[in-house]
Amino acid sequence: MTTFGFATVLDEDGGDGPVLSVMAGDRVLPLHDLVSEEERPTPVPDTFDALLDRWDAWVDTVLRALRTYPPDDAGRPWRAASEVTFLPPTAYRPTVYCAGANYRDHVAEMGAVPPDPATTRPFHFLVPGAALSGHRGESPRPPGMRRLDWEAELAAVIGRRADSVGVEEALDYVAGYTVANDLSCRDDEALSAPPFGIHWLLQKGWRGLKPLGPAVVPASLVPTPHDLPIRLSVNGEVRQNSNTNQMIFSLAEQISALSKLAPLHPGDLLLSGTPAGTAAAHQGRYLEPGDEVVVEVVGVGRLETRVTGG
Repeated sequence: MTTFGFATVLDEDGGDGPVLSVMAGDRVLPLHDLVSEEERPTPVPDTFDALLDRWDAWVDTVLRALRTYPPDDAGRPWRAASEVTFLPPTAYRPTVYCAGANYRDHVAEMGAVPPDPATTRPFHFLVPGAALSGHRGESPRPPGMRRLDWEAELAAVIGRRADSVGVEEALDYVAGYTVANDLSCRDDEALSAPPFGIHWLLQKGWRGLKPLGPAVVPASLVPTPHDLPIRLSVNGEVRQNSNTNQMIFSLAEQISALSKLAPLHPGDLLLSGTPAGTAAAHQGRYLEPGDEVVVEVVGVGRLETRVTGG
């Protein structure tokens, strides 16, 4: 079975907006160029949001088309990923839920006591959808901030409305998975904000601080989201190297807990936590303008980001 993902790229041919595309390996092709008109289950969706309405049908259709027109086939105008400009691959301005302190190795590295899933609910915070940026994009270090940290994460994309769902069925509500980097400001101004403690929005919510992508891989092609190697490097030096099996609260447990607070909607994002190896474990070597950061989740994708001055 060919692994692929749905990407959103900038229309560089003078069109009206972003182009919903298929990414297979390091090749990209607009969805309307891959699937012939007679093979389409619906008119080609203009956006990822619309794609979610007939997700399963389009996943099956693309898999069939890829058997006929694989990325190395000259019968379709495939382009190298390096030749296109990626946008965030998911819904426009989704609700973005982020898990905190959710990897055993990270909690141990911080010298903290891990929460007990039997008695504690998972911890989440929100960031604005406007903080998202795409693969091979730029993330500006916010003005006045000097301690910009990295956090490699597996992100789940909700495919249909989930309201008070159980753990056993929670993953059925996931359309697909992508790669995220929860870039975070560790400056005192963000970490100590009387009278309420950590200023989560100031630490996490700046524009460009949530790189995402390059594509959303259908959940049916990621059979073991809870056992995936996850790595992050800065300028080629590995800083995080772990596995999603280190999660304290599984993706299913997180989705179930969040859906009992309020319904999750198609396109909503869940960033599921980061493993050990953030800047505190590397002598406080925070990110600097010009740094190249790469996050890899095996079976899901490779996300590249360049840090710029803010």
